[in-house]
Amino acid sequence: MANKNQPNDILTTLKAPWESNDHVVWLASTIRLHRSIEKFKFPQKLDTERKEYLCSLAFKDFLDIPGLSNPAILRAEEMSPMQKEFLIEHFLITESLHEANRGAGFGIDTTGEVIALFNSREHLQLQVTDCIGDLEKNWNRLMQIEEAMQKNNSFAFSRKFGFLTSDPTHCGTGLIISAYLHVPALIHTGGLLDCVEREKSEGIIASGLQGNPDELIGDILMVKNLYTLGVSEETIISSIRNAILHIVIAEKGARSQIKQQKKDSLKDAVSKAIGLLKFSFKLEASEALSAISMLKLGIEMGWISGMSVKEVNHLFFDCRRAHLSYLLGTSSPTEEIATKRADYLRRVTEAVTLDFLPKS
Repeated sequence: MANKNQPNDILTTLKAPWESNDHVVWLASTIRLHRSIEKFKFPQKLDTERKEYLCSLAFKDFLDIPGLSNPAILRAEEMSPMQKEFLIEHFLITESLHEANRGAGFGIDTTGEVIALFNSREHLQLQVTDCIGDLEKNWNRLMQIEEAMQKNNSFAFSRKFGFLTSDPTHCGTGLIISAYLHVPALIHTGGLLDCVEREKSEGIIASGLQGNPDELIGDILMVKNLYTLGVSEETIISSIRNAILHIVIAEKGARSQIKQQKKDSLKDAVSKAIGLLKFSFKLEASEALSAISMLKLGIEMGWISGMSVKEVNHLFFDCRRAHLSYLLGTSSPTEEIATKRADYLRRVTEAVTLDFLPKS
């Protein structure tokens, strides 16, 4: 495979599953299973030779899974840092992949929805991205992938503790479901904390895109299940679905409240964000995501025209470093990325107009 983001790079063939999502609050969910292979030490304790042997078995099994669309294997030692970063961004992965090297790798297919991580934190992590809002359908899809991977490998299992993993907090079901929600109105009205506290009592925890609970970049809230042990997969799915529903209702309620109160502070924030997107010479990723958040909110509040919700949902991914590099077909030095990002955002927001400004 190519070492740079060139036209023959397989990552350029990945579809963007979020293209079909025009939901006003919910952006995506990820469903991930953590599994250890029986009779092998955890990845942290395996030497490189044993890791490579384990990968050779797992790679073949992944490529043979029925139903995958043109599956492919990426060997970690053959990948550039930008390619690894692209996987992190595309699949909403919160752990770092940059240290992955010989004896580790990734399995993907061209739907852009499926990824397998080999010898990362666990021997095997299987993930499906849900951008259609059907957790049950995608959970069934993930179970089929797991079943296929288990044909030639026995997963470490205890009658008392369920599936065994190197991270004890993932034992039991080994299932982590994360949902990504755009909640600027709850943040602006101060209602987010109460919302998050209520979900915590149901075994749901919240954080930002990078896993930091104190930093919600782009006003995006990630909620996921806290427990994998002592609960069933069905309970986890139900808890996440309920949390999504509660937060979506609360966010929509906060937006209605803002409209009724007719306060100008949020309109001011939206207008300044549009100015940033349309006229900045340089933009860091966090600045861009915050401005895109206000752009999305402005569209949904009926204050902005010239861009659709689907288009702005795309920007949440396209403005990040690796996706931007692939989009532009060039791997720019770090010091140039902010300039390229601002240039790209100026172009795509050219037709955006603020509808609440007085006509001159």
